[in-house]
Amino acid sequence: MELVVYGAVGPKESERELAYRLLELALQREYGLESLPEIRRAAGGKPYFPQYPHIHFNLSHSRGAAVCALSGEPVGVDVELLRPPPRRLAGEMGAEEFFRLWTAKEAAVKRRGLGIAALRRQEPDGQCRCLEDFLPGCVVTVCPADGPVRTVSIASV
Repeated sequence: MELVVYGAVGPKESERELAYRLLELALQREYGLESLPEIRRAAGGKPYFPQYPHIHFNLSHSRGAAVCALSGEPVGVDVELLRPPPRRLAGEMGAEEFFRLWTAKEAAVKRRGLGIAALRRQEPDGQCRCLEDFLPGCVVTVCPADGPVRTVSIASV
């Protein structure tokens, strides 16, 4: 299966639910599944479907924005709403530069299932790709993205 990323922007405080609605919609459209399968988490927190080990997915949400990535291989995705970055982490970097780096690190960590603590040690992965202009006002990065990536922007779910 090709790598596909679904994304939407909704009300703040409901982005977690929006991410799961995107996952349900993507599974229906891409695999014909009528309902969300059981989800379990591996040791590092990476979610997976025990009944469908060939379907790999990852979710992310940030301040109203949500994304869901589906692939035939392990995948990580991260979204961040553009805003002033935390000075202690960003130093002299501007918002877009910082969040491109941050989302690349987080997508790589999530792909590998290492858990959020690994972000401090993670270097950007050359297989990650920032999805330009996918969600307005957001930085979205998916990993790996060494092949074609199809994006699906959803107006409402």
